[in-house]
Amino acid sequence: MPSASISPVPFHTCTNPHGIIYRIGCFSAAPGCSEVGPAFSEFSWFSGYRWQVAICGNCQEHLGWHFHGEQSFYGLIHDRLSAADN
Repeated sequence: MPSASISPVPFHTCTNPHGIIYRIGCFSAAPGCSEVGPAFSEFSWFSGYRWQVAICGNCQEHLGWHFHGEQSFYGLIHDRLSAADN
């Protein structure tokens, strides 16, 4: 799985319309992530932002969402990230 390029802002706990709870961190970039499908404004956790599913470019696992608005950022699921090898 890819690791994000910067340290996250504080993590957010978010619940989707199906009741699934995610703990996400926000990142300005996420090398290795690919966006799939259209961007939606419905059910966005961040007012004024559209979201698009973000997956691992290698294994295709769902890693979070790419948010589009005044600025663009990734909301990545904490439990699905790994530390970068330095």
